[in-house]
Amino acid sequence: MKTSGNKSPTITDIARLAGVSSITVSRTFTAPEKVKANTREKILRIAAEVDYVPNVFAQNIKTAQSPIIGVVTDDTFNQSYAHVIQALCQNAEAKGYSVMIFTTGGNRDSEVKAVNTLVGYKAAGVVLSVISDAPDYDVSHLRILHNSPTRLIQFDRQFDTHLPAVCVNDRRAGELIASVIRDKAYRKILIVGGQENSRITRGRIDSICDNIPAETEATCLYADYRYDRARDIIANHFASSAIDYEAIIGINGAISLAARNVATRWSLHHVDYLSVDEMPHAEDFGLFYPCVVHDYKQWATIVADNLIAAIEQRPWQQRTIVNGILKNYQPG
Repeated sequence: MKTSGNKSPTITDIARLAGVSSITVSRTFTAPEKVKANTREKILRIAAEVDYVPNVFAQNIKTAQSPIIGVVTDDTFNQSYAHVIQALCQNAEAKGYSVMIFTTGGNRDSEVKAVNTLVGYKAAGVVLSVISDAPDYDVSHLRILHNSPTRLIQFDRQFDTHLPAVCVNDRRAGELIASVIRDKAYRKILIVGGQENSRITRGRIDSICDNIPAETEATCLYADYRYDRARDIIANHFASSAIDYEAIIGINGAISLAARNVATRWSLHHVDYLSVDEMPHAEDFGLFYPCVVHDYKQWATIVADNLIAAIEQRPWQQRTIVNGILKNYQPG
C-alpha cells in the first residue's frame, strides 16, 4: 500500500495516521523502549499496513557509526577479492552488519566517490584495495578516513604500509617461483607483471630476478592487473617481439590467465607456465602448472574477523602477512 500519489510513506505520514508526533514514530524504530507498548504496537501495525521502510541511514545521522561495512576493490574478477567479499558478507551479516560493495574499475574518481559515500554514511568499517599501490599514487582523498570513526583494513594493495592490512609476502612468492626456474634450468623467460611502479609487481619481480641464475635471460613486461587490459598488452608484445621463451610467468592469476590466452592463440605449445596465484578455474580444464598459492578463504576470514573485532573494540591483529606455498611441482 502506498500513500497518495504513489509516494513511499514517511515518518510524517505514519504519525498522522497514528495520531502521534513524528518524534514518537522515530523512537519506535530507533529506541522502542522509550515508547509505550500500546502506542508502539499501533505505530508498527500502521507502518506494516502502508509498507513503510525505516531509513537506516537517516536514523544514524546523529550516531557515531552505522551498521554498514564497505568493500572497495579494483576488480572483482580477482578471485581473492571474491573470497573476501563472500566471507565478509557471511561474517558481517551474522553480526547484524550490512555490506556495501564498490568496484572502481581502476578509476580514481570512482574510488573517491566510494570512500566519501561510506564515510558519509558513517560506515563502521571499510575493506579497501586501492586502484594503485604505486608510491606516488595520490591518496589525498583517503585522508578523510583518518578523521572518521570508520575502521580501515587494507587488503592486498596498500597505500600506506604502516596502516592495518592483510597482504601477501611478495618476496617469498618470488623466491618460490625462482626455485622452479632454477630447477628447470630455463634459459629464457618472460615475466609479466602489473604496472611497473606497483609495490606488489616490483616486490615479486625483483624477488624472482634476485634468485634466478645469472645465465637465465629474463624479459620483464609490465602490463595490468585487470585481465582484459593485461591480455591486450601481452598480445601487443607478442606481435612486436621474437617469441622464443621457454617459460612465461604471471605475477597474479588474472595476468597468468591472460598470458595463457594469448599464447594459445599464437599456438605456443612448447612454453611452460608459472604463476603467483592460480589461474581462475584452470584445473577444471586440465591445466596443471607450478604456482604459488595462498589460502584465500583463510585470508578472507582474517580480514572479516579482524575488521569486526576492530569495530567492536576487541583485540585484533592489525597487520597480517600471508605466506604462500608451491603447488603442482616437486623439485627434481
